Amino acid sequence: MELSELQELAEQARQNQKSIRVHCCTSTGCQAAESLEVKKEMEKAVKALGLQDEVQVVGVGCMGFCGKGPLVEIEPQGWQYETVKPEVAGSIIESLKGGEVRAIPGDRHHPFFARQLLVVREHSGKIDPEQISEYLAVGGYRALYHAIYEMTPPEVVAEITQAGLRGRGGAGYPTGLKWATVAKCPPVRST
Repeated sequence: MELSELQELAEQARQNQKSIRVHCCTSTGCQAAESLEVKKEMEKAVKALGLQDEVQVVGVGCMGFCGKGPLVEIEPQGWQYETVKPEVAGSIIESLKGGEVRAIPGDRHHPFFARQLLVVREHSGKIDPEQISEYLAVGGYRALYHAIYEMTPPEVVAEITQAGLRGRGGAGYPTGLKWATVAKCPPVRST
């Protein structure tokens, strides 16, 4: 796939987003606490209130604070709710038209969130993990494209080394060192 095609898919995804996005955590932990039912009730409320053109309910990956799940967040307002039950989920949508929210407000400035620096999970809780177009819309695969098509293998190894990336096998072996060692080996010839 060409870069222009990826950029076109990303732009289409951005244009398809509604002005209000309701993020409902649908990761495993939240699913155990009925998040799929919460999402379904919010979708019903959007339809019942005729808000389909403005409001989009999105199942998202882990929002971080699993012990307070299911979590729901409304963007761009930044409102957050925790331990949302299906029977109060519709009130979150109704609040967009002035109704009273019966869900428990969450604290986005809770120390649990305040001390985190999201790197690998930067977009978790913000995009639908089942829609590749949403990942593309936030810049997904740009670095991979750059590494494959615009960098030389030694430049990629230098970038990984400089980043300090380490293996996940338990020993935390420096990935750049491993890749540099392998790059020096002669190619294996098949017989």
